[in-house]
Amino acid sequence: LAAAGVGVLVLVATGWVAVAAGAAGACVIVPAILASGAEADGRIARLEGLAGFTRRLSDLLSSGAVGSLEHGLRRAATGCPPAIHAEVAALVSRMGPQGMEPALRAFGRDLADQAGDHVAMALILRARNGGRGLATVLVNLASDVDDQVGMRRQIKSERAKSMNSIRGLVILTVLVWVLSAVFLREYMAPYSSPGGQIALVVIVGDFALGMAWLRRLTRPVVGARFLVDPGAATGPRP
Repeated sequence: LAAAGVGVLVLVATGWVAVAAGAAGACVIVPAILASGAEADGRIARLEGLAGFTRRLSDLLSSGAVGSLEHGLRRAATGCPPAIHAEVAALVSRMGPQGMEPALRAFGRDLADQAGDHVAMALILRARNGGRGLATVLVNLASDVDDQVGMRRQIKSERAKSMNSIRGLVILTVLVWVLSAVFLREYMAPYSSPGGQIALVVIVGDFALGMAWLRRLTRPVVGARFLVDPGAATGPRP
């Protein structure tokens, strides 16, 4: 609605359809580009939470404070980091009615990250086959997640430089167009002709494609998941 309102205002002020459409599109694309840093922060926080949860579960299992994996998961959930509290709470609530493995598969799906799949798979294998050594595996997985957090923070820091350039480019472009439309009416007058409108379509279209490409580049890179729900190939579960 906000984008449509801006588009209408620009159309009334300039009479240029292409610029009005570009202004409406910018209201959608530009905030998404600028918000990509928050998306990366959220993923990093979730990974940190997963590492903490995994390490706590490992401590409970290795100390003998819990008698079973299900009991350990319930105990670990009580001190779960806030970033993944909802996912862990859903895991605990599903274990009873759905069973351990379906609940763990849903947990990996909720986390939507390779790191979550690794943890869920380790727990699924223990639930299937039993045996010892799960605490050691979980500690190693938590260390791997910590390494991923460090790498993603470094990537985010490098991307922040590009994001500052993008912000400057967007602000400068919008400012130049607004000032030109207000104070340089004679200079901008040719754009009111049919040929000028076609030129504007090309200019605005190129700018929109550039912004969409930048949006794609700034999105956090997440590896493909490998823990696939067996029922996904045959359709959604009831």
